[in-house]
Amino acid sequence: MAVGLLTASCEKDYLETSPTGSIDAGAAYATTKNATAAINGIYRAMIVRYLDSQGHFGHPAMMIIQDILGEDVIIPNTASNWHVSETRWQAHRNATSVGNQLPYQLYYRLIGNANIAITNIDNATGTQAERNQLKGEALGIRAFSYFNLVQLYGKRYDAAAKPNAQLAVPLILTPTTEGLPRATVEEVYTQINKDLTEAATLLTASRTYKSHINLDVIKGFQARVALAQQNWADAAKFANEARKSYTPMTVAQYQEGFSDIQNAEWMWGFDHLEDQTEYFGAFFSYISSNFNSTVIRLDPKVVNRVIYDQIPATDVRSKMWVKAPTAANSIVPTGGVRVAYMTQKFRLPGTPSTSTMGDIPYMRASEMYLIEAEALARQGNNAQAATVLFDLVSKRDPSYVKSTKTGTALTDEIMFQRRIELWGEGFRFTDLKRLNQPLSRTGTNASSAVAVIFDVAAGDNQWEFLIPQREINANKAIVQNPL
Repeated sequence: MAVGLLTASCEKDYLETSPTGSIDAGAAYATTKNATAAINGIYRAMIVRYLDSQGHFGHPAMMIIQDILGEDVIIPNTASNWHVSETRWQAHRNATSVGNQLPYQLYYRLIGNANIAITNIDNATGTQAERNQLKGEALGIRAFSYFNLVQLYGKRYDAAAKPNAQLAVPLILTPTTEGLPRATVEEVYTQINKDLTEAATLLTASRTYKSHINLDVIKGFQARVALAQQNWADAAKFANEARKSYTPMTVAQYQEGFSDIQNAEWMWGFDHLEDQTEYFGAFFSYISSNFNSTVIRLDPKVVNRVIYDQIPATDVRSKMWVKAPTAANSIVPTGGVRVAYMTQKFRLPGTPSTSTMGDIPYMRASEMYLIEAEALARQGNNAQAATVLFDLVSKRDPSYVKSTKTGTALTDEIMFQRRIELWGEGFRFTDLKRLNQPLSRTGTNASSAVAVIFDVAAGDNQWEFLIPQREINANKAIVQNPL
């Protein structure tokens, strides 16, 4: 992993600067060949377990957590207690919980290593094209990490209130362990956009592996960031450019299990190699329909019935969940329970599957279609938005008719399509937050014994993760979010 275990912090045993198992940064970035190994280590650090917790396996765990914080991915019972405190909105409001510390440690670890790459790569022996590629990837990783942090630990970006002076997270741009104060939301977004703009000048669409960031992925990041900032024109522009080289999957491909990075629609993801198994601490151990784990056997994830019941039977996405609890066509591991509205979307080869070696989708072209359609609709370009939406949804449902809706009715339709298309891929919590909408599980099939919390008003303090207590203790320059 080279320097892939380095973290950015102040307390030496919490965010170590020269940990056992890493090599000196100078050696790691002496050549572009060595630097490539170091960058690979950063990608690998995205999916390992954190805080010695099986259920907190890096960014893929955050994808699940950010969806169960919403109302569309539901834990039906507590036969397995993994992520129950997250769905109850307890973990992220407890400064000492693993669920609260995970994103802070994860994304600052990525940032710390990206900073080392950005600082050292210009002097590496190799070609300029190689240096550009590696620096562009590091800038993309840093921007991606800060985008995740600012959305979780800061308040939402408000385009009508520039500059957004709300506190976000410390903005660390060089290899350091000095404790820094929290930057503002505006300052963090400014840096994110600066990093992405520079990365776009360094990267091309060419790459060897989809697990690595290229120019298309950078444009996808720019589309995501612009959407969060309510910069509708840029969101539509970048989303359109990002998706140009990717084809929406066919109806048949949609039913293959969302576990193969070679799918033509996937833009970026984790390519799970055979020598990198995480066993029970992996994405498919918690969200698939057929991995042979206790979580999957006893506590399969289910979809919010309110949105499922609106999906036409002609839409392939209606097959991604099984409404009848005893349906024989549901795929479960041996001894697995069958519950109403259980997922079939994420599936591994074999029944039951004894391997968690599924690839993980970080970015798909369908997301870009949906960003473009939403951004166009919010600008009042109803006909163009409806066309982009049709280009995607007609691939899911051959009977779909192009929408003639306008205004709020059209954006509501786009958001419905976003909810069913991106279910389980980590967008619902931040979608609610960026749109300043409340959490409402009332009327869903969420269990009161499991979910506990059903309604959170828009703008409530609970939409911000608390700064981890370990960082509060170690960094005298930082302050806590309102309790």
